[in-house]
Parts: sequence; C-alpha cells; structure tokens
Amino acid sequence: MTPLEQRGAAIVRRLPANARVAEVGVLLGRLSEYILRNSDAHVLMVDNWQTADRQPEHYKATRDAHALHTDYDRVASHRAQSFAVTARHPNRAEIREGWSVEVAATVEDASLDMVFLDADHSYEGVRADIKAWLPKVRRGGWIGGHDYGNDEPAYDFSGVKRAVNEAFPHVEMDANYTWFVRV
Repeated sequence: MTPLEQRGAAIVRRLPANARVAEVGVLLGRLSEYILRNSDAHVLMVDNWQTADRQPEHYKATRDAHALHTDYDRVASHRAQSFAVTARHPNRAEIREGWSVEVAATVEDASLDMVFLDADHSYEGVRADIKAWLPKVRRGGWIGGHDYGNDEPAYDFSGVKRAVNEAFPHVEMDANYTWFVRV
C-alpha cells in the first residue's frame, strides 16, 4: 500500500455511511479522490493554492515543500488537478478555495463526520486549524490529520504533535503518521 493509500484507508475505515468529510490541505486532490472512490462520502476539499510569497512565515519555517513552491504554474496545476477530482465526482465533491480558518467559518457547526487536517504543518497553523474545525465535527465524528510524529529530518513537523497533544488528552495514531480523535 502506498503512503497515500495508507492515509486514505485510515480515514475510510472510520467513516459512517454517507459521511460528510472535510479534507483541509488537498494539494492535488489525490487523497480526496481516494476517499471518494472507496466510500460513499461527500468530500469538502479545502486549500489556498498559494505560492511561497503568500504563505505564512511560520508555515514556511517547517520547510514543507508545499509551503515553499515559488512556481505559480506548478501551484496552478495542483489547483487544476483538484478541480478535476470534483468534475469526476460532481455530486459528492466540492472545493472551497481559501485560507483554512476562513473557510471553516463558512461551514455549519456539527455538520461533518470527519475533518482531516493536512495543511499548514506549523504549531501555529495546526493549533488554529483545530480551533476552527473542531466545532464543525458532529458528536461521534472524528478530527484527525497527517504528519503526527513525522521526524523526517528534511522537515520540522514537530508543531503538529505539539498542537494535537495540547488540544487532546488521547490521540489514536494510525498508518503513515496519521492521528485521530473521536469527538
């Protein structure tokens, strides 16, 4: 199983029938596509698709390659690939383009079965995303994300674990550095 399939399977096995899911930080839309192909979920895809000059300094400090893209055409290609996912699943996929916290404000509280955070990997970013998105998850649903405990030396994703551990006393870890908390 590829890392993407591992993440996708960890999400899908936690979803009820006809789930409503938000993936925050979709990049190319491949994880959303996996969820759509392997469940009957409806997926809200959230990303800002911005080049490095528009990304927050704390996110760029993580050295996450996605925060450091300087090529506008590459970022536009990522955005287009994500919109192609919605074209293949027009009744079950929706994109809301923008900054995560701002998009969260447009989502009804307790309307989602799962939120999966994989956007700004800094402590500040994950902390803000948890605060903004947690109210959107209905009781019994899940909030989770990626890169919890990922100690790959090329990046500094230590803020993910710190923010998650501050927000939640008990965290379920799963394949490929995924984390989940039942709400």
